This record gives sequence, C-alpha cells and structure tokens, in this order.
Amino acid sequence: MMDMLWHVITRAYHSLPYLFFPLLVMCIPLSFACKQRHPITTTDHLAFAVANDLLPQDPQTCKDYGFERAFTAENWSKLLGLYIGLVRHLGIPPKTINDWRVRGVLVEEIKAAYYKIPAEFRGSYFPWFLQNQHILDPFAVIVSQSNDEGDAMAIVLRAWRFTGGAETDSPADIRARIASMPQDRQSCHLFYTMLLSKVHPVPFDDFWIPFGFCSCACKEEEMYLGEHYQALITRCTFDEFCNAFRSARIPDLFHKNGIHVDLRYLADVLQNYRMRKSVWDLKQSVIQTDGQNSENRIAISAVVDYGFMNCKKDAEIRALKKIYRTFFERRDANPLALHDAAIRGNIFGYLGSLMKLDKKKKRLMKNPYPLYALQ
Repeated sequence: MMDMLWHVITRAYHSLPYLFFPLLVMCIPLSFACKQRHPITTTDHLAFAVANDLLPQDPQTCKDYGFERAFTAENWSKLLGLYIGLVRHLGIPPKTINDWRVRGVLVEEIKAAYYKIPAEFRGSYFPWFLQNQHILDPFAVIVSQSNDEGDAMAIVLRAWRFTGGAETDSPADIRARIASMPQDRQSCHLFYTMLLSKVHPVPFDDFWIPFGFCSCACKEEEMYLGEHYQALITRCTFDEFCNAFRSARIPDLFHKNGIHVDLRYLADVLQNYRMRKSVWDLKQSVIQTDGQNSENRIAISAVVDYGFMNCKKDAEIRALKKIYRTFFERRDANPLALHDAAIRGNIFGYLGSLMKLDKKKKRLMKNPYPLYALQ
C-alpha cells in the first residue's frame, strides 16, 4: 500500500521545480535500507529506483548516474525511463551499468544496447538521450559541435586552461574532474566552452534559459548577448562567474565589470532562473522547430499555465503552439505581460488585444487561475 501511495506522490512531484527535488527524495520509505544485508551502493539505489519507477534518493547516485546534471523534472523522468528500458526491457543488470560507468564507457554501451533492437522498439527515451548525451558525458556536447574528435578535444583543453586548469592535465584527467564538479560549476564550464568556440545556446539547449538567452527577441539579440558574455569572461575569474551564476547575480557581475547589456527581460530570467516564470518554458517549448522538438514536448508548467491540458488532439496542440509562437515572434512581444495575463486567467483576452483570434480557441487557453485562495 505504501509503495502504491508513494508511486502516486512521486508522479505528482515530477511536475515540481528543481527546488523541491531535495524535499522529494528525503521522503522515500526507509524499508529499502532495512532489507539490505550488505553496504548499500549507488548500484543498489539505481536498482531500487528502476524497480519501483521512482527517482533515486541518494545524492551520490544522482551524481553517478546523471540525475544531478539533468536540470529539470522532465529530464529526470526521461533519464529514469532510459535506465528502466535498459534493466527491465533489455535485461541488463544494474551492476553491469555501474561497471560501464566505472570504466568510462556508459554512453557508448547504452547506445550499443539500444542499437541492437529495431528503431521502432526503442521507445522515446533513447532518442531523447541521443540529444542529451551531455547529461552522462559533459564532453558529448562539445563533440557534437565538431566534425573531428581531435578538434573537439582541443576546444575542451582550451576551455580547461582558460578556467584555470593545469596544462599538464591529460584529457582523461580533465574529463574526470569536470564530471566531479558540482552541477552549477559544471554548467558554467560547459558554457565557457561554448563561448570560447564562438557559439551560444539555442532553444533546444538546456542552457538557453539559465543563462538568459530565452529573453532575447531574435537571433541577433542572442548573438548580442553571446558577445557580451564573451567579453565578461575575459574580465572576471571563473570562480567569480560560477559564484554569480549560483547566486543568480550575473547582472551584478556584468555591471561590476563595466559591461552594459541592453536587453529588457534579461534580468528577470537571470535573477530568477531556478524559480523562473513558466512563460520562459512556454517560449522554449513553442519556438523550436519540429525537427528540434520531434516529440512535441511541452514543459509541464506550460501545459498547466497556458492551456495545453485542454487539448484533446494533436491538431489542437499544434494550433495553440502556433498562436504562442506567433506572439513570441512579434517584435513588440512582452513575455512578462503574457505571464501576468496567465496568472489572471486572461490569456485569450490579452492575446486577442494583439492579434486576431478565433473565439473557438478561448477554450484552449483556459487555466486554473486566478487562484483566489492564494490572494
């Protein structure tokens, strides 16, 4: 009975933001620990998570198997689904998965395991994994941007030395040390690697929101922001940047170093990225092309706040996405005004004042707001 209740609670909490994850994992029943006759390892925790369809509770397990770097509840769920597929459907023991991890071949072996079965039977988690390999291997994002693995390693070495790493460190040493970094610091290091390669996050990247690129109205503004970040990292230390990112004070770091960034909504994102407004998740979900978001994924917060829960068929989802995409593509789009309209329960009224809308779409834009009990 307890397992069934916890399963329901966990499913509900999958929709909560990152801040609530520690509260969630602290509450998993202690009976798991009581049944063990040997010291509990991260392999045991992973096996328990897979067997019970639960997110792992142990911090070291989250670190070892990528959950610490998965950032969002949606990604946690998909990563767990990937492991469930390996263990429960492909018959690979958790001990074998741990051996792959220890030998540094986890990504390669996961691919090999799934590639042994026909594409139509691989499910949706493996395609997601192919687009998010950096969760288990930070170097994957760099290799994917280079046609040559040697060039990719050169990019990594440059970023390592730029951030204070020793020139004598081998590629294996660098890989291990980056993987052992706290999540925020690792994110900053990967972001530095992108900046030093003269690229910036795009909408399907996990870094697009945390580093504020979602606040840009067009590609030109994204390039503008990227250039200002490139200037910033030449004026501050890596530790200063990491501390500013962790404390949501990057706008202050720009100001401290005499860099003025003229983007209207940037501060709103950077100062609140952990508990960000759902309008930024909406924007990321709807402006991606079908190729970038082939599974038509929509952030859970946007599903509730912006009416996708009302859609009964794919055509309605596409129609609603098109309306929001049209809004975000406007030069005068005000995401914060849309957010305000959403929490007042007046999305249709607000968007209707900016563009012509079919009255039939009003039903799709209804949400649970305003929450009078919280006012």
